[in-house]
Amino acid sequence: MRQRPTRGVRSGINEALEKTLTRERLNKYLIEANQDFDQALRLYERNTKLSESFYTPLQCLEVCFRNSLYRVLTNDFNEEWYEGNKVPLSSDSRRMVLDARDELIKDRKEITPGQMVAELKFAFWVGLLGPHYDATIWRTTLHKAFLAGGGKPRSVVHGRFNAIRRLRNRIAHHEPIFHRPLEKAHTEIIEAISWMCRDTANWASHHSRFAAVFAGSE
Repeated sequence: MRQRPTRGVRSGINEALEKTLTRERLNKYLIEANQDFDQALRLYERNTKLSESFYTPLQCLEVCFRNSLYRVLTNDFNEEWYEGNKVPLSSDSRRMVLDARDELIKDRKEITPGQMVAELKFAFWVGLLGPHYDATIWRTTLHKAFLAGGGKPRSVVHGRFNAIRRLRNRIAHHEPIFHRPLEKAHTEIIEAISWMCRDTANWASHHSRFAAVFAGSE
């Protein structure tokens, strides 16, 4: 069994980590720990483990999400629906398409539909569910991506995926998440996947380590 460092060793580690992590970054943890630096670091370590445990469900959701939207858009238009005026994309959405294309060129990658789907940011896909598209591609096309969940109103789907996007961004930017209702967030991620594919949701739930990490058994 791994032992914690002794007080003297821990003190030296604390001094080093205070410089590395900075008190500004640790401020929320210090407040929660009543300015006890040792407890704040333990909370920071727990936050790191919790963030890591969301990798599998978030990865599964994002890949399933963009592929589901791409599939229904391709069926109703064609595989390069993001080009030209085939789909009435907003100016922000078109800018993100151009940004994705520029990134592929910069990385010397072939500009194919598959590469574009992977390069387009999560915000682009979530944006396609916004109110701007309610009377156009949502009603004609995008709602079909969520029939596995019995069909949901656009506002409900957009609200759910936008909330997941915000959590994803906090994790990606190494921000605190320990104080959030994480059990609810994890449940909602798995449920959102089930709206697109129940088998994929079951697979993501089976491989997710969140429950064990949250309970402290990992």
